[in-house]
Amino acid sequence: MAQSVYVGVDGCPGGWFSVGLDVEGNLARCGVYDTFEELLTANQDARLVLVDIPIGLPHCKDERECDKLARKMLGPRRSSVFRTPTRQAVQAVVKSNSYEVASRVQREVTKKGLSKQTFNITHKIAQVDTVLHLRGAGARPPVREVHPEVCFWALNGWKAMCANKKVKKSGESPRGEEERLGVLGQRFGQVREIYNGLADSYARNLVAKDDILDALAAAVTGWLAGIGKGKLATLPENPCMDAHGLPMEMVYCVPR
Repeated sequence: MAQSVYVGVDGCPGGWFSVGLDVEGNLARCGVYDTFEELLTANQDARLVLVDIPIGLPHCKDERECDKLARKMLGPRRSSVFRTPTRQAVQAVVKSNSYEVASRVQREVTKKGLSKQTFNITHKIAQVDTVLHLRGAGARPPVREVHPEVCFWALNGWKAMCANKKVKKSGESPRGEEERLGVLGQRFGQVREIYNGLADSYARNLVAKDDILDALAAAVTGWLAGIGKGKLATLPENPCMDAHGLPMEMVYCVPR
């Protein structure tokens, strides 16, 4: 199988879903993994792994600058950027698995509780935080944070998506899916073929369609920069580090 060099990752019902593109833009590897550590082991040859999960956790009441900037840039899609939990709240979830306990800890630090949406992904945040902290600086493959809607915003000429990417009602038109595939297709011609193939390959109770779309957006972001058709940039331009030395940033691609 071809070497997987630019990998996009999203959390999914089955654990973690990854899409890897080689330098020619071919689908080199994809898979569902129980843990983030297993995913990294399977993609240890990657030049870059871009994952849709907060990396770099706050430890005080101040919100991450990248989250605030992302909401500002996304406008109508701002609600897709959840407030990142503090490391104290993440640790509380790992110890107690209790929303009430974690929300109380978050409120003690920030004066605001934890949303249910954030609580639902906190175990995944903890996985990534633990793995990256233990690996240390300079470990391979490099792992950086993306937010899919920020990726789409950048690839769409600094314009946020108009439609919701999820179909919430039976019979509802998948306008958001089509909008995002159109944006990716302008930069990456194989996107529909790859997307349709992946959507047919995985049961929805393992990988939802929007998980595939988000992982593809991350993979295409890394691929464009890696082959010289774009340049990686970050929100903010000069990210701060968290208490464990992890950058609090969101990566996106400025197309050439």
